[in-house]
Amino acid sequence: MKHITTRSLTGLTFGIVLLLTACSTPPRYRAPTYAEITPGPHKVVPDLSTTIEIPPFPYSTPLPPPVSSSLDGLYSRLVPLEGTPTPCKRCAGYRLEGGLWTLYLNKGVYKVFQQDTDFEAVGSFVVSGNQITFFNDPFCEEDLRMVGTYTWEWNARNDLRLSAVADPCSIGLRAKNLTSTAWVKTPLLPQERADSCQPPSREAGVTDHWRKPPYCK
Repeated sequence: MKHITTRSLTGLTFGIVLLLTACSTPPRYRAPTYAEITPGPHKVVPDLSTTIEIPPFPYSTPLPPPVSSSLDGLYSRLVPLEGTPTPCKRCAGYRLEGGLWTLYLNKGVYKVFQQDTDFEAVGSFVVSGNQITFFNDPFCEEDLRMVGTYTWEWNARNDLRLSAVADPCSIGLRAKNLTSTAWVKTPLLPQERADSCQPPSREAGVTDHWRKPPYCK
């Protein structure tokens, strides 16, 4: 029988401790982004959240007059990455992918934009009281005459909350997307957005205990 020395026993004990430590500390997992799992080369998509490159087309409803509404402005929200996105060549419209989403309302024209997946939809909207309707949306592929009806309200944090009354567009994905979380009012100018990403105090910056806007990196 081989003699076990004190040195070899100490080395064996140290190895067991390292093994137990490695087994007790699970590796951190971060879900990859859509761009990371999509075959390259990847193009860099600029911030087109407020750029209406192609105006809405009156598929079945005339375009509303270009009149400002009480909801006009830019809104954003950050959807957490959950699991691994499924790559697709022709993704369903309004699929709720993780990342930064923006909603732009301006004089009867709306745009929904997601920079990570390069998704953008442009259509028409009308506000009447606490109700807003969306129409002329090319992603309502089942029937381009579809109209989505929602109620809206400002929550306690003065964020925009949409609630679907009826909206079958894109097999119901538009309603699920627009109502999943509240929309945070976002400055239109990039410099104003950058300024609003600064913590309100030094303590807040050190502890990171402050309500950081969703558009801040």
